[in-house]
Amino acid sequence: MALKFARYLLSGTAFPTHSASDLVAEARALNIDAVDLLVATDGQVDPGQAIDLIEVTVDCADAGVQVAMVTTELTSPFDDHAEDIHRGCEEARVPYIRYGAWARLEGEAYLDSLQAARAGLRGLETLCRRHNLRALVRQLPGSLQEQSGHAAALLHGRLPGYVGMCLAPGELGPIAPEAWRLDLDALDDHVQALSITNSALMSGPDGWSCTPATLTDGVADWPQLLDEITQRDLDVFAILESPYHAGAVWSHDPEALPAPRDLLRDDLRLVRRRLGSKPVRRQSNKPRRWYRPL
Repeated sequence: MALKFARYLLSGTAFPTHSASDLVAEARALNIDAVDLLVATDGQVDPGQAIDLIEVTVDCADAGVQVAMVTTELTSPFDDHAEDIHRGCEEARVPYIRYGAWARLEGEAYLDSLQAARAGLRGLETLCRRHNLRALVRQLPGSLQEQSGHAAALLHGRLPGYVGMCLAPGELGPIAPEAWRLDLDALDDHVQALSITNSALMSGPDGWSCTPATLTDGVADWPQLLDEITQRDLDVFAILESPYHAGAVWSHDPEALPAPRDLLRDDLRLVRRRLGSKPVRRQSNKPRRWYRPL
């Protein structure tokens, strides 16, 4: 049976200092009916209180917005609060959980670091199966999963129904159309979400700086990237997230910094034209009875 999920999410990473209610207000102003809560210290949900996620999701639902995902820093089932976060998501009926960055182990070879990361992801998938969740691996700068080939090695053996990939071309610097096609080829059915950011790398007297800009002015040619997604008929959802908050520079003039909501609205308009507004459809994530994580 196919399950329906929201096509667009507003992430708490876009407004890291916002409370859950403030994030919901931003989502409603943008006509987005689903959010991603940041479960982290000083995020919308404290990891130590994640077992009470149901209270937050009920408050969001009363305001007309679904909590469709939580973003965490988890990379191992043995991390602090890992079990509580997964159980809290299950009780609150949050369908997706997104994990953190697997880093290369200090002084260790790449393959040893990859083996450790795969063991951590395998354990987290077990928690997802136990609590009826779907997982997303984020493409993060400086992580083992930054490049698509390394991400594919990390995800090898994981079922796409349980563990998907969230690609983030806007955060990783310029990307050519051919490289984008190779990314999609390498990750195939695991590609389930796009991290939509309005980052642009600007050269200044102090080197490169991260500067807000509309998607069409960023380092990634978003219209072309999104067209490749639609041509392949990939049923992905879009997560609008950092860096939309204050603290960056706009044309090196802080007073000219656009309102985050205006940037989000411009970007959302572009993405909606490409991806449409129909809900994402997913098959049930229950595997065949003989399946066991490798």
